[in-house]
Amino acid sequence: MTKENPYRWRSNVVQVQVPRPQVEGMAESLAAGESIVLLGGRGMGKSVLLGQLQARLAEIAGVVALTIPGPPPELTVRSCLDRLAHALGVPAGADDSRQLLDAFFAEQPSGTRLVILFDEFDNYAEVGPQPSNRPAGRAFFNDLETSRRSLPELGLMAAGSIGVYVFRDVLGSSFLSRADSVRLSPFELADIRDLSQPFSERGTPLSESVLSAIQATTGGVAALVAYGFQALWERHEPLDAYDVAEVFQEFFHTNRGYLNDIRHSMSHPRLSEAPQRVWTLIKQAHGRIPRSDLVAACQESEGILRLDLADVLDILQASGLVRVESRFYTADPVIAYPRASLLNLPETSASVDFRHQLRDDLRRLLEMLHRSAADFFRPGRDQRKQLVPESVFAASLVLGFELLDWRSEREAQSAAGRTDIKLWHNGSPESAIVEIKIWGRNDYKDAQQQLESYWAHDVKAGAVVMLTDADLSDWPTVYRRECLAGLDVDNVDLGDSPLRALLSSGGTGREDSNVDHFLVQLPVR
Repeated sequence: MTKENPYRWRSNVVQVQVPRPQVEGMAESLAAGESIVLLGGRGMGKSVLLGQLQARLAEIAGVVALTIPGPPPELTVRSCLDRLAHALGVPAGADDSRQLLDAFFAEQPSGTRLVILFDEFDNYAEVGPQPSNRPAGRAFFNDLETSRRSLPELGLMAAGSIGVYVFRDVLGSSFLSRADSVRLSPFELADIRDLSQPFSERGTPLSESVLSAIQATTGGVAALVAYGFQALWERHEPLDAYDVAEVFQEFFHTNRGYLNDIRHSMSHPRLSEAPQRVWTLIKQAHGRIPRSDLVAACQESEGILRLDLADVLDILQASGLVRVESRFYTADPVIAYPRASLLNLPETSASVDFRHQLRDDLRRLLEMLHRSAADFFRPGRDQRKQLVPESVFAASLVLGFELLDWRSEREAQSAAGRTDIKLWHNGSPESAIVEIKIWGRNDYKDAQQQLESYWAHDVKAGAVVMLTDADLSDWPTVYRRECLAGLDVDNVDLGDSPLRALLSSGGTGREDSNVDHFLVQLPVR
């Protein structure tokens, strides 16, 4: 039984890994003397993948693989060459990389092949307000590329994020112009399930609800997934989806700097605002975005980089922020959605009266959930996609409310039972309760009655969230008949919202204590 916590989210040397599918093909290419550049955002697992590559290359007969974790503190060609010499185990002081490589191969058996893996590629691309005519990073890698072209036994790889484009567009790089480009993808649910294996080995396997909540909270960003498992490992059993919301509430308050680093890894004002602009458009849209709007967002960007739409969509996907479903980037409209993640939840809240505050904030969270609908499905028994359990939606909403300055209480006792979600806003003594149901499951018709039974003296606002993946004709009318019979119900105009309807019911019997009903139809994609 595993007792020591095997998860270390801050470390590049991790005990629990998921083999990346690209490793085998990249290892073969590098061993054959090719060059590769890996694009991945902050926390996406670039360093771990390089470790997997080095281990796989070591299994190939006659291949020596070395990883250089980052540039020297003083970024000069001389210091870069000296660091390379140290990694190769040859004397420093050479004038170029070819001298170092010749000295290395002279000490190796005939037929030896060498692969050098460079991490933190962005840090070789540092540029000031006025880029130098001979930046050290460019000179070093161009020199290495010259050596690679004349040494078929040498393969090169570099891993970075937006700095890759600095090399390409600002510094200029013969290395990049000849390198194959590979984009790192976020973890999907199957990967997260594999990463959770240590919980099963110690006799406390995680439920599918917990795993789905991890996916919907992290967006599959490797470092965030590792944090979630590291924090859950220390908790008492059994675990549920609400535990996931709680550990990431803590993460948000104690590691905001890391979240900012993730955003800066894909967009920085001095380099380019295009990824931020396109990301904002995708978060605001309902999936189908006119290509002209996205292209304009790229062209209007400030900074020293001139990224086109294909570059930006690559960056956003490699950062775990969006999911692009268009087969080609030239499609019009482009079909793209934000991934379900704490990185895509809203972080500002308007100041209005308590009930309208709940209505407005819940609407915003549900609209974001609707845009990220693909992350709230999983294969059912017949392999058809079905919605995740209600607890996963509750965990996602609880985390969103926390970012909007609401405080939640786990399984709060309220009158006759325990509510799905109980909330307080910005220190107010007034509370709100939210009940979440999936159409057709369990006691979905009794949502209004359940909410009424939970209504206590401090409750001043309430809402029911009803979710479905079915294509229901005239759902609001059916909902009124099956769930709100005998109550006075008014429709509320939601404008162009993707939510089907919001119905206000006066069923609690208390003055100014109506219940808002949100009907959310999640498309199967």
